[in-house]
Amino acid sequence: MQKSALAKRLAIGLSAIATLSASCAQAQSNEEKLRSMAQFYGIATYALGANEKCDLLDAGEYRAMVVLRDALSGDLSRATTKEAFASLSHTANAQREWKGCLPRATHGKQWGWVDQARLMGHALQAAPAAMTGDPGECAMDDYRIRLPRADWIIAATMAARDHGGSDRASFEGLQKMFAGLIDADCARGSMSRLLQTGFDALWQAENNAKAGEGTSPGSSLAGKYERVVAAKELGAWRLRHGPFTGSLLRDGLNAYRLKQRGDANTAFIHLTSVALFGGPSGRLLFSQKGGWTIRLAGNAAAVQLRLSDGTAIPLTKLSGSGSVGLGSSRFDMPKASLATLAGKPDATKVQLAWQNDDGKWTFFHGLGKKSQVQTFTLGQLRDAIAWATVPRAMKEETGS
Repeated sequence: MQKSALAKRLAIGLSAIATLSASCAQAQSNEEKLRSMAQFYGIATYALGANEKCDLLDAGEYRAMVVLRDALSGDLSRATTKEAFASLSHTANAQREWKGCLPRATHGKQWGWVDQARLMGHALQAAPAAMTGDPGECAMDDYRIRLPRADWIIAATMAARDHGGSDRASFEGLQKMFAGLIDADCARGSMSRLLQTGFDALWQAENNAKAGEGTSPGSSLAGKYERVVAAKELGAWRLRHGPFTGSLLRDGLNAYRLKQRGDANTAFIHLTSVALFGGPSGRLLFSQKGGWTIRLAGNAAAVQLRLSDGTAIPLTKLSGSGSVGLGSSRFDMPKASLATLAGKPDATKVQLAWQNDDGKWTFFHGLGKKSQVQTFTLGQLRDAIAWATVPRAMKEETGS
């Protein structure tokens, strides 16, 4: 089977990744190239699996593993049998090995894979700054989001901080190789999803600077921060759950792994009102220990949960002022009600309704021009909180 252009370009440099060396000039057979691609794919899938059980990767590192896994999966699946391709993924193996965080001193092999993944992730974050073409003319997703070269230089500086010693040559070699891949993507279709890696690293840094975690890197994303509420509502974070959305608001459950552990809010959903003359809007926030709090721009008289089994659960109003359209209000879930919810099955659906001063009840909606009533299941919420609160590797283990 003839290999695709992407596979050929990746294979040229994948032996460098497999050995984490910047020097690879020998010609390879197709079989050797496939082995290199499979090893690269294995590193990415292993890191993603381990990260499900232990908080190992930050936003940029995680996004790198996702885009590299996806870039390779199509070509590897076409070049192998279904069974052989399935065996190349180490996600399930990593999840079995990482039942929590492993000590580096006694699990050097497992940590070696994670270290390789982080080096590759940092090199991919830095790659756009080394492109021959103008990265500002190349989109990173279907929404055509672009960043100027000045931003990519900032991302490269951030990524290089962990690689000033013995692995510097490997980092620079991988950066150059990835830059070539992005150049080729951009020349062919004016888009490369590999650019998402550096974007997520910058987005996290700018968000966290707003939360008091260090200073702003000074990228153009700083001015777009207010469109997303993560750091404002939750504090400094390491990773957000779900697909790449750039700086766009995300409907449904938004879950974040925070730098602060304890009982800080770690997930939220957006609540909007479709009332003819305006109504309250805001967020329902979930804490790491399962608490529920609603903060609204608008003074609702009351708020209730409406469960699919017919149960209605009122929230306690903590404060309120102004009108339904221009005021503010805050609600909290009583402990007794949390205990009631704990006994409900995962499939139980949840919707929220607010009451105006005339006693009329209206359901909250999600985001979008054609938004639907905001709905989620208790199982989805439990999974989100479990993901957000997995154990975190000790700082001395990761070096970050």
